[in-house]
Amino acid sequence: MMTRNAVIALTATGLALLLASQANALTLTNRELAEQRVQIIEGSDEPTTRELVLNANQSLDDLCNEGCTIALKNGVQQRFEGDENVYIEKGGFVIAE
Repeated sequence: MMTRNAVIALTATGLALLLASQANALTLTNRELAEQRVQIIEGSDEPTTRELVLNANQSLDDLCNEGCTIALKNGVQQRFEGDENVYIEKGGFVIAE
């Protein structure tokens, strides 16, 4: 049987691991009125590309854990480290402060 202190320690450890794993994941939010198609390009030696659709005001979490390039359909693209909160606005990208 676990003691109260052991349960608290395990809970604190689990919370710390959860927060640490989320610290290195990009969040992308579409602030446009229309849906946006984006390409996520990851990797350097053999890059992989995936296409995603974000509806108006939709957010996607846990993208680009180790950095990526995101390209919009209009040709705008930007490289990200993987720990940013990024908005699609006015046909481009805005990084939240």
